[in-house]
Amino acid sequence: MSKKVIGLVSTFAPGDSWPQETIDRVAATHEVVKAALREMGYEVKDAGNVNRTMEDMVKAGKELRCMGIQALVLYVGTWTYANCAAALVREAGVPVVIWADAGAGTCGLVGGAIARGGMDEFGFHANLVYGPFEDAAAREKCRVYLDAACAVSSMKGEKLGLGGGTCMGMVTAVCDPNVVREKFGVEIETFEQMEIIARAEKVDDDEAEKFYKWIEESFGGIVTTKEAMMKQIKLYLAMKQFCRENNLSFVSAKCLPEMANQYTSFCLCHSMMGDCEDAFGKKERMVFGCEADINAALTMELLHHLQEGPVMFTDLSQYDYKDQVLTTCNCGSQPTDFARDKKEVIWEREGVHEHYWKYGGTCPQYVTKEGRVTMARLNRKQGEYEMLIVPANAVYFDREKLRETIWERPHAYFELLCDKETFFDEVRSNHIHVVYGEYEKELKEICSILGIHAVCLEAGK
Repeated sequence: MSKKVIGLVSTFAPGDSWPQETIDRVAATHEVVKAALREMGYEVKDAGNVNRTMEDMVKAGKELRCMGIQALVLYVGTWTYANCAAALVREAGVPVVIWADAGAGTCGLVGGAIARGGMDEFGFHANLVYGPFEDAAAREKCRVYLDAACAVSSMKGEKLGLGGGTCMGMVTAVCDPNVVREKFGVEIETFEQMEIIARAEKVDDDEAEKFYKWIEESFGGIVTTKEAMMKQIKLYLAMKQFCRENNLSFVSAKCLPEMANQYTSFCLCHSMMGDCEDAFGKKERMVFGCEADINAALTMELLHHLQEGPVMFTDLSQYDYKDQVLTTCNCGSQPTDFARDKKEVIWEREGVHEHYWKYGGTCPQYVTKEGRVTMARLNRKQGEYEMLIVPANAVYFDREKLRETIWERPHAYFELLCDKETFFDEVRSNHIHVVYGEYEKELKEICSILGIHAVCLEAGK
């Protein structure tokens, strides 16, 4: 995962009446703020040292935009002009964090407050951070805002490849492409699944055989037939090539039922796309949504840009009142990086038994490793987006527990850290999406940036 790119501008009010010590202090603090942001893990771009006039701020905003920044930090050293600050953000075109100087006698808060108010006046998304630059709490607040802003900015201009049409009546999975363009800045590029099949048929047998041997050596076993596995491998290699040639950023494919009927499912493809390595070595993860679920893919891509780990697409299966866990299992796949170890992953036969399978399929069967997770899902109510955000713990069980649901499928078990009845009240899809770590704050900020209602179920409530 490449470093997030942050723009930095330092400012205070224009004019010739300021004492030299103030000018020198703000210039020196600019370097302190830059160092702090770098220590926080960001790549920092700036447009000169201190920018004060309207002309300077407009020029700086344009330059930073050309540098490809994903968010902007405006360091306010003392009193400043809100119209100049707003002009900067208008040109930069990204969310801004105003970090006001908290040093004694600097009057940074008065400048920061007016700058933030000016942003709100014009509808620019801005947050105010007030605290010492070395302070852990101030840095953490700044980090949450910046990471959320970078996730939103990273999606703008991306292309979602959408294969096939509405899957099995899932109205919660579809959305007007123009709404997606306007809300997320994402272009939806449709493709026919038959093109991927045609490409798969042309994949070199020797290349697929090498991939098969890598799976044999790297994972815990293969139960499904070799014919089914080879079809799955070829489909993955074809999809990987298709995404590369068409510059797709992430994908969602309908798959069922016709892919099973005509060729095989995308289960291995889904799994490998989301992993950080395949038979050819280390690679970039790529979000792959099932059942042509646009809202799933959008949720997953936001989660992908927040953190480096795998992103799960899974089905809400049942609530286990005996063990007090939410049981989830996708109908076919999830990244194998969610397993404790690759050797725990068994490539079982297909996990959907109600469809006709021409060649058969496979599922990466395992139980997700334990750890703190964040669950999320973009939903729509009467045309308006909202995001369900849920804190949970992934709980590990012995493989035999899978017999309680569908044996072949990958499973994840979650201890909800919120009230389960509140969770049931807010669920609006059969699909939910999961990453390791605590990202509730970042997701709430993402919703704020995008103008989406956040339904954040708090831990312990």
